Formats: sequence, C-alpha cells, structure tokens
Amino acid sequence: MNSLEEVIRCWKQYDWEKKLKKVLGKNVELVEERIECLKNTREKTSIWKLVLTDGKDHYPVVLKIYKLPLKENHSLEINMYKNAYNIYHEFMPQLYWLEQKVNGNEIWMFTECLQPLRGQIKLAPNHLERIIPTVAKFHAITFNNRFLQHADLFDSTLPYFDSEEKVKERTKGIKKAKENLDLAMKDPNLRELVAPRYQIIKKILTKGPVFFPEITESGQCLIHGDLHVHNICCENANDDEENWKVSLIDWESAKHYPCWYDLVVLVELLIDFRSDWQQREEEIRTKCVQVYCQEMLKYGITFNEDPLRLLKKAYLQRTLEKKLSSHLQKVLDGGKSTLLKRYLEKIEVWGKELGLY
Repeated sequence: MNSLEEVIRCWKQYDWEKKLKKVLGKNVELVEERIECLKNTREKTSIWKLVLTDGKDHYPVVLKIYKLPLKENHSLEINMYKNAYNIYHEFMPQLYWLEQKVNGNEIWMFTECLQPLRGQIKLAPNHLERIIPTVAKFHAITFNNRFLQHADLFDSTLPYFDSEEKVKERTKGIKKAKENLDLAMKDPNLRELVAPRYQIIKKILTKGPVFFPEITESGQCLIHGDLHVHNICCENANDDEENWKVSLIDWESAKHYPCWYDLVVLVELLIDFRSDWQQREEEIRTKCVQVYCQEMLKYGITFNEDPLRLLKKAYLQRTLEKKLSSHLQKVLDGGKSTLLKRYLEKIEVWGKELGLY
C-alpha cells in the first residue's frame, strides 16, 4: 500500500516537476496539501489525484501506480497509453509521464485528470444520445478489417472474443450457471425467483457457448469493455450543450469484441439499474440504437440484421456466458443482486423473441 509520504518522497526523488514541465510547457509545483488518495490496494493499483500549480493556475493530475508483476489488465491499460494512444488520443486522457522501476517494482503513470460525467448532471435518457457519437467514432477506427492496419499497436494482453481462451472461459461460465441454477432451486432465498424459468434457462444454456453467431458476424472492433457512467468524462456536460466533448477513462477492460457489448453496458445495463427509466425502456433503447447506427453510417458502417435485435442478442450472450452465474453465486453466498431478477426476466422474454427456445 502506497502512502502520502511515499508519493511526496518519490515526486522529489524522481524530479517529476522537471519532467512534467517539458509536457506542460511551464514550471509547476506539487501542492502537497491537496494530494488525494482515490484508491489504494497492495495487490492491484493505487490511484491518486495530484494538483500542480504554476503560481497562478492549478492543474489536476491522476497518478496511477501499478505493482509488478503486472496483471494482464494492467499491462493492457499501460499498452493503450504507450502504443495505441496515437490513434485514440481524442478519447483518452493525455499521458503526461510514465516512470518504470519506481521503488524497484512499480510503474507510476501520470495522466490528465478529466471531469467525470457523474456528479455534473443527473443522467437522463437523452444524455446517452450525446455520448453515443463518441462511442461510434471510437468503434469505427478498428471496425472489422480496419483493425488490421492497427493490429501491431496491441500486444498479447488484448483479449479476442474468438480466441481459444475466451471460448473456454465462456464454456466454463455456462457450466457454472447450470450448477448455480440447480443450487438456486434448493435455496429458499432463490427458489421462488428461479423456479418459473428454471427449465427454460437450462434448455437455453445447452445451446452455448456462442448463442448468437450474428453478433460477431455483424462486426468486431476494439471496445472499451466497461462503459458505465463512472468511466465517462465530459468537459461541458450541461443541459444547454448539444455537442459534448466525451472522453473515456479506465482502459483495463479493452478488448477486441462485437461492438454491441459496449452498447449493452452503456444503454441496457443502465436501464436495468434505473427503475425510473424502465417504463420507457423500449423507447430509450430504440432511440439509442438509432443514434448509434446513424453515427456508424457516417464512417461507412452498416448492419445486415436489425440492430435492435443485435443489441438484445449481445445482452443475452453476455448474461448467459458470465453474468447469470456470477449473480446467482452472489445471492447463494448471502449477498444481494439488483440485476438478477432483470437477467432472468429478459432471458425468458428475449430468449423466446430471439428463438432460443
């Protein structure tokens, strides 16, 4: 676990004021009393918010400390900044400095501190229409064959949907879902919820691990992979501004996957969490899909199948391959899941609509 004293000591020891001067183009000093720890775990990463000043203005900076040996998702995020930043810079915080071998076994990365969308506004459905154009532009850069011209920017840490490793992972997730469904039927806290759909879902699970080949055939690209509102930043988020400058943070979950996986997290899971949106959910998802397709068309990208069905298929694929088992497990272990009921309902309703049973 990193300490405040250690951050200050290393700041001086590695002379980062001088190094960041080259990046920022001005002399800056660290405002020690405004250092803020955002996250600190020995096993994973430490994240700090620093404030620099040139004597007149203040410049917030994010410091992310990675422990060696790096986990694959940490290697992936560092690679995104070191190599892929060249083509994705408009969607990412600016990389100020990357220092390796700090304290012998750490990497310290300094990036621009962007303003999170969360906290600026109360998110409404129409706000998604201002975020989606950025997502579409980001997807279009590596969509299908366009990925080939940028493939050398990514190392072996980038996950691929069609890889042997991911197929095994999906197969394992489906097996675990079957086991947890059986356990749920014996659990007094779950039986009533699961029993009406037990036979249907067990039958559906036998069709995996790829339930809908169409979602991969409709187009794959680099996706963010964790596109919830905590990871979306905007400089000018207010109700009077139509054209938001949207940036994305936390690139640990980036992967080469069907494009619709990002829309599932951004749109569909948000609907699942927001009970106040659910009376209008069909209207909301339809509008979001329309905006996405209109934006993708600007980059010459179209879809052969009804895009609304593709979104629903991606949602079910993601749920059946991983999320169903993990949320059942959470409740079996004595916890709570706000999403499990929605997952079960949508597997039943959309599973029938999309021909899974």
